[in-house]
Amino acid sequence: MATKITTHYFEFGVHKYFRGSAHAIEPATYGEMNDPVGIKAWLEPAGKVKPEHLDGRLKFNTRVRIDWNTVAKGDLEAEADLNYLGLGKSGMLSFDLSKARSAKLELVNLSIDESPLIRMLNNDANIARNFLAEEGSDGRIVSEVWIVVDAELGEHFATSGAAGVAVKAFGSTAGVVVSGGKHGTQTVQLSSGTTFAYKVHKVSDWNKGKTQVEKVEADYKGLS
Repeated sequence: MATKITTHYFEFGVHKYFRGSAHAIEPATYGEMNDPVGIKAWLEPAGKVKPEHLDGRLKFNTRVRIDWNTVAKGDLEAEADLNYLGLGKSGMLSFDLSKARSAKLELVNLSIDESPLIRMLNNDANIARNFLAEEGSDGRIVSEVWIVVDAELGEHFATSGAAGVAVKAFGSTAGVVVSGGKHGTQTVQLSSGTTFAYKVHKVSDWNKGKTQVEKVEADYKGLS
């Protein structure tokens, strides 16, 4: 699918993912959506669901190769420092457009489907659910992230597939454990600074009293 990287969004196929404040975002971060229908549109984090509640819910979807020669330096490097994860590497590694081109960095997509997201909010993530209930129409929770990886780690995700991904808690940080393939088991930590772009969900239906989530709705860049 076609891709496009701008200051405020990453476009993949027909969807645009938020890039505003991505450096502060992790899977299942929740907060208030600022300027939701405006050009910038970013999530102001208020908290995040404990990483142990992501296990069995966060899954790998796809890897995407980027033609970095089509990306403008100003669009890529407009906000905070950029980081990527590498196979067998400890922690985050910084990059700029020159590094992205020379290392042929890729993007990997991880998400929580709607049914697991609803179950997580109703059964485990009480603080996040209560925040969304109180915040109202601008409350959002991060349901999908794109992370930048080197080609070897991208290939490892792809060969392991969705079934080969588990989540382990490293304190308050989620570690994605990727098993299978020729590289065996590899673990990468999804801390602040590793998200490149993200999608959010909002609660579209509550039960009476707003104590349980009944339905959620995806919110991409460009949608209210």
